[in-house]
Amino acid sequence: MIGVITALPVESVALLHVLGEVRKVRAPAGDPNQYVRAELACGPVVTTVLTTTGNSAAAHACAHLVRSFPGIETVIMCGIALGVPRPGDPERDVRLGDVVVGSAGVVHYSHVRVTDEGVRTRGATLVAAPRLLRGVNELRAASLRGQHPWRERASTPPSPLYERPPSERDWQVFHGRIGSGDELLRSARRRDELARREDLLAIEMEAAGVAVGAALDGRECLAVRGVSDYGDAAKSDLWHPAASLAAAAYVRALLDVLPPSSAPERTEHRPLSLLDLVTAMERVSSLQTPQDRDEVLRLLGPPVEGLVKRDTRTRHALLSLASVCGTYPTGLADLLDVLERLEGPDSSPLRALAEAIEHYRP
Repeated sequence: MIGVITALPVESVALLHVLGEVRKVRAPAGDPNQYVRAELACGPVVTTVLTTTGNSAAAHACAHLVRSFPGIETVIMCGIALGVPRPGDPERDVRLGDVVVGSAGVVHYSHVRVTDEGVRTRGATLVAAPRLLRGVNELRAASLRGQHPWRERASTPPSPLYERPPSERDWQVFHGRIGSGDELLRSARRRDELARREDLLAIEMEAAGVAVGAALDGRECLAVRGVSDYGDAAKSDLWHPAASLAAAAYVRALLDVLPPSSAPERTEHRPLSLLDLVTAMERVSSLQTPQDRDEVLRLLGPPVEGLVKRDTRTRHALLSLASVCGTYPTGLADLLDVLERLEGPDSSPLRALAEAIEHYRP
């Protein structure tokens, strides 16, 4: 089961249009979201739209979404964003109507540590969903063969409002990091400052909330954004509908290449690899920063503490941690005990990690 969240009605209309036949679903008691469901080859897709914009509202909606539909494995944040133009660099020159896929994750750029030496982002990049990235790679391969199924999905807009304004080029799809914060930008200088600091292709206001909300419940997330403006003084709503349709069309093309739900595979308990362990560890909040990991190592003590390589890159650090713990008979169990002491036994990411450890085969 896949969940898709949009922030604005203009985005929701575009998404429902490309999904085709849909039906409303009654939310369980206590859930303020309104849901629409579609049945696709990849499995059921459940969508909802926020009542207001921002990361807090997005995290709130995502929490209710995965609680009301526990079969959801991945969540997509679909909608518009500002793009970062880079004239002279065609591989990164994002323009109006293009699509940016957060394949390198989401950076919560407003979650920062401020010192006399400057501003530094706290926490690691919120990683993109591995299952969805396999589909993204299939679409990238199709593009190299001259096939662009997302353009076909956008060729019949829901109304004239969604037709693309005149543009000098066909829309393109870019892959990289998306910045997410609580700033409505109308400043090219601020946009470029953030883009340089965090290596961003696009900037928006909800993906970090969705990514964190999904991760805390053991789910994965991917952000897909159509570029509606440049976040400068000339910002307007002119491209909102067309950019919304571009993002929605890409999401539908992505859903079309995904295999059916992996639930049967999970039932058979296939053996998991070291990288599967690392993927599960990346969702655990107590392992997100170098400082967090140092505390975990301190609690683990020797010999693990002295053998694990310190690294500011989360995946590299967790790969070393999993590898070292896996060499000892009780190493992974000891790691799980330490994480439970830090987070409590009811953490969904820890339950997912415990299951991964149970089925890990070196």
